[in-house]
Amino acid sequence: MALSFADELLGSPTLLEQYGRRVGADDDVTLVVYAPDYASGELEQELERALRDASVDTVDGPDILGLALPSDPALEEMLAAAADWLLTGSLPRAPFSGLPVAAPAEMAATAGRRAGWRSSTTLGGADPLMPERAFPGMPHAQTMREHALRYAFALEHVAGVHVLDLGCGTGYGSEMLTWTARRVSGFDLWQPAAHELPAWPGGAVLSFGHDLCADPLPRAEVAVAFEVIEHLGDAPAALRHAFAAVQRLVLSFPNPTYHGSHHNAYHVNDWSLQELEHELCDAALGSFAQLDLHHWHQGPDGLIHEGRRPDASYWLLVSEGRT
Repeated sequence: MALSFADELLGSPTLLEQYGRRVGADDDVTLVVYAPDYASGELEQELERALRDASVDTVDGPDILGLALPSDPALEEMLAAAADWLLTGSLPRAPFSGLPVAAPAEMAATAGRRAGWRSSTTLGGADPLMPERAFPGMPHAQTMREHALRYAFALEHVAGVHVLDLGCGTGYGSEMLTWTARRVSGFDLWQPAAHELPAWPGGAVLSFGHDLCADPLPRAEVAVAFEVIEHLGDAPAALRHAFAAVQRLVLSFPNPTYHGSHHNAYHVNDWSLQELEHELCDAALGSFAQLDLHHWHQGPDGLIHEGRRPDASYWLLVSEGRT
C-alpha cells in the first residue's frame, strides 16, 4: 500500500504522472489517497481530473482508493508516525496525540500472529481457489480490490453508527468499517478452526457459525451485505431478519448474466435486478410502511457509479425503511 494526502497529490500532477509510469494494474500495490474534509463526489471528480492531467490510464493503470473522511489531526499524526516506522524502523520518541504507541517488537509479534492465521489453506471456507471468494492473501487480487471498494463505498453510509456486517467472512471488510462506524458487529456461517481465527486491531466483534437465514440479529442502525444474498438458501428470510434489525441495508448483488450459478456453483439465487428490488420490498413490509431504494452499480474496472444499470456487472443498493 502507498499513502498520499489528497491536497499534496492533486496539487502536483508530476507526482501522479511519475507514479503512473512506475506502477501498473498488475502491481500488487494500492495508492490510498487520504482526503480530509472532501465530499466523496468531489474527491472522485478531482481524482479523475488529476489522472487525466497526468496522462494516467484509468482502466489499465494503477489501483487507487480515495478515502473522503472528516479531518482528524490525531489520525494524520498517527499515519505519519506509522509511515516513519515502516520506512526507518523507528517510532517517534514521544507519544503522539495521546494515542498508544506500540514498540517495534510488539508490532513484529502482532504481525507474526496475523501471518499465522492468514496462512491457513482453508481460510474462509473449503474452496479458497473459488475466484469470487475474497480473503487476505487470496490469489485473485482484482477480486479483492472489487470487494474492498464496496466496503470503501459503505464508509459514508455507516459513519458514527452501529453497523452489522452480514456474511463478514474473515472480517477484512468489518475492519474497514471500523474506520468510520461507531461499532461493528460481523456475522458469518463459517466456523474457523482455532489456528485460523481472524485477528484485527479495529475492535469489530465477529460472530461465526451464525445462520443469516435462521438466526435473529441484534438491533443496529445499518447493515451491509456484500456478495452474500446470492449464496443463501432462504434469502427472503435473511432479508426479513436484516430489516427487523436495521433501518438501512447496504448490499451488493452480482448480475447473474455474468456471475450466476453457471459460473459459481455456490450461487443459488440468480435474481434479476427487478427481482432483487421486489424481494427487498417484500422483506421490508413486516418492519416498515415504505422502502426507499437508491441505486449504484459497479463495472468490470471495480469503480462504483450512481444510477440504476440492469446490465452492470454488479448492483449496489442502499435500502432505507420508512415508517
